[in-house]
Amino acid sequence: MHTSLILPKRPGPAPKTLGRLPHSQLTQHGPDDIVDALHTWCFGLPNINNENSGISVPGSRALVLQDDVPGNEAAFMIGREFAHIHPKPDNGSMHLVLTDQDVAEVKRTSWGEDHYLVTQGQWPVGLVMIFSPRDESELMVVKQIVARSYEFATGTQLFD
Repeated sequence: MHTSLILPKRPGPAPKTLGRLPHSQLTQHGPDDIVDALHTWCFGLPNINNENSGISVPGSRALVLQDDVPGNEAAFMIGREFAHIHPKPDNGSMHLVLTDQDVAEVKRTSWGEDHYLVTQGQWPVGLVMIFSPRDESELMVVKQIVARSYEFATGTQLFD
């Protein structure tokens, strides 16, 4: 948790996103097999429940920290939900919560953008959209970002 997040630059131009609610990614979605692999990995994390999102569009799958596990309130969007994956047609983009420092790195390297509510001053910095991974190498980067959100929510390091 104490190390800086260092990401490679995301290739190509940023996808188009919707500048209002529901904040969503409109172009450059990953293929089903990559998005399915993202789901499998996310919901295999320790102490995570796969639930309907309490805050996102219908069909979004939320990463919810189990009730009996200590958590960081600053990392939760609603209840104990700290991330969710959007369904089709916005296939595989995510909203999640990160530290301010990690948000800056995500934006600097073009892996995501502030949530619409953050840009409107209605939500604190930290809530970001992470763009849908388009291939295996991008999936590896998105997993790194999700791992940081998990660590922020749990206060435990996922990887050494």
